[in-house]
Amino acid sequence: MLHFLLHEPIVSAMKSTNFGYIPALDHLRGFAAVLVLFFHSSHFISHKLIYGTPYDPANWARAGNPFSALVIEGHTAVSLFFLLSGFVFTVGSLQKKLNYLGFYRNRLLRTYPLFLFFLILGIAFNTENFSINALLQSVFFMANSDTAINGGAFTFVFWSIAVEWHFYLLFPLLLVCVQKWGWKVLPGLILALLVVRTGAYFAGADMRVLSYWTIVGRLDQFLLGMLAGIYYRTYFVAGKRLDYVAVGGAALVLLLLYGFNQLGGGGANNHLWIFWPTMEAMAWAIFLIGYLSIARHFHHLVGKALVALGTISYSIYMGHYLVLDFFLRHNWESLWRLTDPLATAVLNVFVFMLPLVLLLAATTYFCVERPFLLRRRKYTQAQEPVPQGPEISVN
Repeated sequence: MLHFLLHEPIVSAMKSTNFGYIPALDHLRGFAAVLVLFFHSSHFISHKLIYGTPYDPANWARAGNPFSALVIEGHTAVSLFFLLSGFVFTVGSLQKKLNYLGFYRNRLLRTYPLFLFFLILGIAFNTENFSINALLQSVFFMANSDTAINGGAFTFVFWSIAVEWHFYLLFPLLLVCVQKWGWKVLPGLILALLVVRTGAYFAGADMRVLSYWTIVGRLDQFLLGMLAGIYYRTYFVAGKRLDYVAVGGAALVLLLLYGFNQLGGGGANNHLWIFWPTMEAMAWAIFLIGYLSIARHFHHLVGKALVALGTISYSIYMGHYLVLDFFLRHNWESLWRLTDPLATAVLNVFVFMLPLVLLLAATTYFCVERPFLLRRRKYTQAQEPVPQGPEISVN
């Protein structure tokens, strides 16, 4: 199946009927999905090797350099996913008339077949956690609630699908605001969110829960994606200058993650969570704009491989924890051991788990996702003359 992915004209299934196609976006989707696998695996495996006890985020690992920080703070991949969502919808819908029913129909076809597939499996293998109320919460965009269905490894990442849908519900209104008042409304909303989170912090709120698991903490990441999308449609021209932006953006992401880790990282619960969602999304936005330029230099075979990875990125994200959980349950997570627990985790993921994750993802993509992706339809039409510029794929 993976060989087939590299040779089949998969663009027809992946790209929206509303927009053209930019392969670099699939590169980033694939990277983000694989990074999540390494993030979860590094924490669970290294914790088990060091402490021999159930995972406790209070024992958050300390990075020795910016590259290990990327793995340890790999939750930032979810921020990249959210940024990309804001970006693609804005580029595709800016100065166009949106058919709301068509928009939500396509969103359901994109996200829900695989979501429901794993939800059903989660219920079947964890019947003791089933209740009608929990099921309704999971199905109706509240899977990030503590009382939603707990389907074990099958529903481990469902919280982020709920947050993604909260943005989908808001996007048409945000688009209207941008089309009516211009791009400056978005920084105003980001500032308002920072004020809200600051107030919540002084009111004694659990900032890690608020900023990590909910739309209150995540919305500015979507909004920054929208700002990047407006920039792309208005000013973007691939060239050396933006190639340097990609390099600088990558360095900025790594340095921010390293600094965040040294201050406690994702395991801390402090005032950093007021600003962190905004800061990491800003760094990713800079990198994104540069990457859309520099990716043109990649060899076509490298590009095809990255596109294939991006094509199955949603399946990678949804199914990766099943493979990790299977290895952990059978004590196979450290078949090859090095002196460093983090290095041991990375090695075993790369050699043993990643190939199985890719195989599982390719299977669920072709069997579950793709038949529904082919049913998506156009939901935008030109509202007025649109400035010349590249189009984009929404999936």
